[in-house]
This record gives sequence, C-alpha cells and structure tokens, in this order.
Amino acid sequence: MTAIHDQAMQYIYQQVLERLLSHMSQAQRASVQLLIQRLLVAAGGPEYIGTFRLLVLQGSDRRSVRLLAMLRAAQLSIALRSPVTFQLRVLVASLPTADSTTLEDHERSFNALFMQDDSRVQLQMIEGREAVAFGSRPSADTEPWLLARDAMLMFGHLVDARPEALLGSRLHLELADAVGFALQAPAPADALVTAIPALQRRRYLAWARRNLRLAGARGPHGLQCLAALARGLSRLHGAARIPPASFAEPAAGAAVDDAPVRVIAVDDLLPHLLEEQPLDAMLGFTFEAGADAWPLAAFADPLALARLHELRARSIEPQAGRPALRLAGQAGDEQRRDMHQLQLGKAYGINQTQLVCLLFSPFARQGKNLERFLLCRHADM
Repeated sequence: MTAIHDQAMQYIYQQVLERLLSHMSQAQRASVQLLIQRLLVAAGGPEYIGTFRLLVLQGSDRRSVRLLAMLRAAQLSIALRSPVTFQLRVLVASLPTADSTTLEDHERSFNALFMQDDSRVQLQMIEGREAVAFGSRPSADTEPWLLARDAMLMFGHLVDARPEALLGSRLHLELADAVGFALQAPAPADALVTAIPALQRRRYLAWARRNLRLAGARGPHGLQCLAALARGLSRLHGAARIPPASFAEPAAGAAVDDAPVRVIAVDDLLPHLLEEQPLDAMLGFTFEAGADAWPLAAFADPLALARLHELRARSIEPQAGRPALRLAGQAGDEQRRDMHQLQLGKAYGINQTQLVCLLFSPFARQGKNLERFLLCRHADM
C-alpha cells in the first residue's frame, strides 16, 4: 500500500512540475536549470542533496513569489532525476503582523505549488520572535507583541520621525531576531536562499554591522556568518526591548556558532521581475502597489507604511474646533481609515494617540518638535 501511495504522489508531483514549467517563460525555465546546478554545488554534490536544508524568507512581493516557484520547480526536478531532493523551509514574514488577506495569498500560492502535504517542505510564519506553523488566519494572541510595546514607544523618540525610519529600523531588528531564532531549530538550515537585490543586501549588511559596532560588538565573529550576525542583532533587539539594558556579548570561551550558515543569492536568476506573467495568475497572488518602496518592504505589512504616512499627514493639520456633521449610523470613510490605522497600533498594544506622538517625537532633540506638536494636537493648551 505504501508503494502504491508513493507512486501516486510521484505522479501528482510530476503533474505539478509540468504545470509550473508550462506557466514559466523560456528565461525562467533556463534559470531553474541554473538554480539546480547552483544548489547541487552548494550541497557538495548530488550525493549530499538529500540532507541539504534550505531556508527562504517569504515576503509579499512578486520577487518572493517568483523565487518560491523556482525553488519548488528545482526541488521537484531533482526529485524526478534522483531518489532524494533538498529540504525546504519556508518562513512567511509580514511584520509586525500578517493580516488575513496576506495569509490567504500565501496559502493560495502554497496550494498551487502543492506544498502543504509534502514532507520535504516545512511551512512556517513569524509570530513575535517565534516561528510557528503556517495558518491562513492571523493569531488572536497579541502577547508576544505586547512585550515590545515599551521598546516601540521609546524607539520612536530616538529615531527620525519619518514613518520609514520608525518602521524600518525597528522591523529590521525584529526580522533579524525572528530569523536568528529560526536558525536555532533542532535541524538548522544549511543555507538561506534569497532574491533580495545585491544593493539592498549590501545596505542592510552595512547597517547591521554599523549598529553592532556602535553597540559595542567586538571581533569578526559577529560580522561574517549569517547566524552570528542574526544573533548579534537579536541581542541588540533584546537590549532595546528592556531599557536601559546593555548589549550583552557572548561569554568568554563560549562557542560562537556550530556551523556557518551560507547565503545563496539568486537575484541574478530572476529576470523581468516587474513584468506580469502567466505564472502570477497560476500562483494566485495579489501584489500591493509600491511593494519595493523601501528596503526589505516585502517582509513588512504592505499597508503599514501607507497607514503611517496617512496618519502623519492628517496629524500635522491643526485640529478643527468641531467635527463635521455625519448622518447617524453612517460609518464614513474617516472611520474606516481609522480602523486600518489602528491595526498597526494593536500589534504593539499602543493606541492612535501614542502613534501620533511617535510620529511627532516631541521630546527628541531637546524638544525641537514640542511646540509644533502642541499647536497641531493640543491647540487648547
């Protein structure tokens, strides 16, 4: 019975591969073959591909979806040629928290690639600093994010008041913290595969190294290996979460890392990323406009930045003396806007008033924006 089941599954996987390749362009099919060769070399040869474990961060942009499709095609192609293939761990990242629409998009892609029932694939998503089993419904438990509430409030008064700075640096630390936690799994990944453009990778790496040096990190161990770099940023994230804690270095004599985690960059194998292709329709993923508006935006809530910009634009206008009249029972566009903007605050356990205060940073730089904050938000004082 087991042999019959295995044959049936092999037939299904072959059908999935044929359907996937039929929706790819000629350039993409050629890129899949190049990706297979690159993975075989990284694994040490075809005889080691069965124990080779890959980790991929799954974002909400076209680049991430195309990468996942290519990895799945490579995995199934190798499985048809040899008895074993590589293990794939997919970690969905949509910080600070993924909404139901984003999770449903990911689920459609996973179903189209027939990944949910494949033992060679592990589907997870980031919740707080943990990697939990993927689900299409967002978790109602906000306790992990409530732990970061005080850090977020303090963080907003230490950085630039622009939404990009407020979200960018904080979410980058949270992303590194979650990745570092995921790399500590009982069966850790041998390599992280990414399609992030080279310029963004270098900028993020320079930002991470600079922050670690400013925090007092010593020695090259925290700057060379991906796992060590993620652990260093994780400690920095923990220090910011419990002020005024200091940056903790590893104990003397402690093992820095068991095995180096490599980074396999394949952005050069994904041509014409911004063009719509039949592959997108097959995967059933809807892409937000401006998903690449700021670095690593693919791993953040696609609407978070827009919500903060809209909230900031509305907040800098002096408050009117009396709200506009509205028919009883009519919600109005403003109320719907407030509901969207409050979603970001709920992830951290902060309300809209606190979010507005963060965007003004009235107490930073010796109260430079305090007068403007009072004029716009507390004109009656």
